[in-house]
Formats: sequence, structure tokens, C-alpha cells
Amino acid sequence: MNQRSWAITVAVFIAGIMIFSTFAGFVMRDGGPVETVSRGAWNPSDFGVGGRLISWDFDGVGDALGMYPQDLVFAFWIDMTASEDLNEAAALSLPLTVGLTYRDQVNLYPEPIDRLSWGLFRDEIVEFHWTKPARIGVESLAILYNGYQMIPLGTTDIFTVMGTPVLFGGEPSVRTILDVLAGQAPTTDEFVLPYDEVDALQISSLGKDVVDNPGFVPPLGGVYLESYLGVSPYEGGYYLTAKYLSLRGESERRVFDLARDYALEISSADGITAVSGSVETQNLAETLGAFVAP
Repeated sequence: MNQRSWAITVAVFIAGIMIFSTFAGFVMRDGGPVETVSRGAWNPSDFGVGGRLISWDFDGVGDALGMYPQDLVFAFWIDMTASEDLNEAAALSLPLTVGLTYRDQVNLYPEPIDRLSWGLFRDEIVEFHWTKPARIGVESLAILYNGYQMIPLGTTDIFTVMGTPVLFGGEPSVRTILDVLAGQAPTTDEFVLPYDEVDALQISSLGKDVVDNPGFVPPLGGVYLESYLGVSPYEGGYYLTAKYLSLRGESERRVFDLARDYALEISSADGITAVSGSVETQNLAETLGAFVAP
């Protein structure tokens, strides 16, 4: 399922959810945005479904990378309890997601999503949702795969697999993730920059020169080996950190121009170019959008 197909499927799925107030045990929110608070680890068995349940650390994109397959090219992770302004900016600047883009229109679970990750690999897409376990009603017949219960959402090609986090995506991509979790397929080892980062929003991407398939360009497509972009609330505004491994050519000129334009500090050492500095709330979406694809 490529990005265009994902967008169409998501649109159809959301339309169906918004027509019916309940669907296969999932519920809509009442009214406007729901204020969420950060919650800790839970017992995945509280979802009340059979089969194996996902149980994985999910405190940053570095944790999420361990669940993605070897050919991952782009992933982000966000703590959705950190800042509604950051959620808004991320929804405007990043690829379409159900959990982030439609967080105010529909809630897939009885409790809000606290943290979310989205990844792109082999032109396939999945999401991970960290939400408090609650009994989930299932009307459709689940598919057992590697001992996990894949729960179809109505007549769409979207499936969920319960756990902490919950896996959400099209059938082929969900099966790929379950292969990784079961140890039957390797996880990615191409990323080195995001580990030990603690930003509320964390974005990791490989550069276009890293991808073997010349017909498939990562969504950022920069001239570098890898990039990391992080944003966190800071002193009434936000603090942005961008790192690029082996930055060069057109992308290098673009990053230096952006650092100057947005009055951010820039430095280079050991093959890593780093940009950092404060961003005012009213400029957050614009600045994030500029650095997400230099």
C-alpha cells in the first residue's frame, strides 16, 4: 500500500467511522479535542483479545525502530501529550496518519492515543499507537498470523494488532511487522542518529543515496546518509534540533540557508552537521516544515 493508496484507504475508513457512532467496538469522541495525560506501562492482556500481544518499549523513535523492517527509510515518533501546538504542527508537516491527523475527529480506542509512530518501508506504511488497554469489541473474524490476532476494521484493508503499542496498517505491512516481532525477519540497522534522543517529536530519515531502489526516493530525499529532526517544548516556545550525517551538495546549502533565515546555530563535526535553537510557537509549523525536507 503506497502513500496515495494509504491516503485513499484512510479517507474511506474515516468517512465510515464518522457516519456510524460505533463500529466494531470502536468509539468516537464527543465534541472537540480531548485533553490527554501521559500514562505509563500497562498490561497488554487488558485488551481482552486472544493470541500473542505486542509488548515493546515505546519511549522514542529509537525504540520504535526495533519493530520496523530492514528496508525502513522514514519514521517518526511523537508524544501527543506534550503539546497540542506541536501536534498541530506535526499534522501539517508530516505524512498523513490516522492517529495524528484525525485525532480530533475520531478516536479508534476507548482511550486517547498518547504516543504514535509512523513508518515507511518498501512503499508500505504502518502506524503504532500507544493507548491505555481496554476491552475491544470485535465483530469481524480475526486472522491469526505468527500467533498474533490481526483484527480487520470493517471492509477496509486496515488491520490492528493489540498490544503496547497497538499496530495499525494494511495487511501486507502488518504481516511484515509481525515477522520482525517474531524474529522471522531482520529489523533496520541503517539508523544511527536518533538513539538516546528525548525530544517530544522525533523524525528519522535515510537520504536518497542510501536506498538501493533508484525508483523509490525517501519522502525527504535529501543529499545525506541520514537525518534526525527533534522538537520539544522549551521556555514557553520550542527547541529544535536537526542533525545530518554526511550532508553535502544542494541539501548542505539549503540547511545553511535555513539556519541563517531562522536564526539558529549551526556546527559541523565528525561528519555530522547540527542545527539547533529556539522557535516561537507562532513559527513552529513553518520552521518544522522547512527543516523536515531540506
